[in-house]
Amino acid sequence: MDLAVTGDSVKTKAEIDPLVTRENLEFCAKTYLGDEDNKNPLASPLYADLQGLPPLYIQVGTSELLLDDSVRFADRAKAAGVEVTLDIWDDMIHMFQVFAFFALEGQEAINKIGAFIQKSLH
Repeated sequence: MDLAVTGDSVKTKAEIDPLVTRENLEFCAKTYLGDEDNKNPLASPLYADLQGLPPLYIQVGTSELLLDDSVRFADRAKAAGVEVTLDIWDDMIHMFQVFAFFALEGQEAINKIGAFIQKSLH
């Protein structure tokens, strides 16, 4: 959401997120952007005009570096008139859904994604 890597949780969650690091985020952003502005809304949706987006469903864990990106994006989308469901999961890390085969929270999260899609398509 923010290739400028400005969210507070990048610092506050650094010790507990085992998958994402500030250095990795900055490396990936630089690799993707080259010399382009890291706040270019085409690459960093946090800085985009969000009016007219369809309903959004965002899942994020309280133990991940990208928590603030998700919260800030949801807030900006709501301010732009977008219907947003921000689903914050206690003690979950980035991409916790991929662990669904042994973590009940992951399967529950995937089920909630499916329910959102079903509801949105009807």
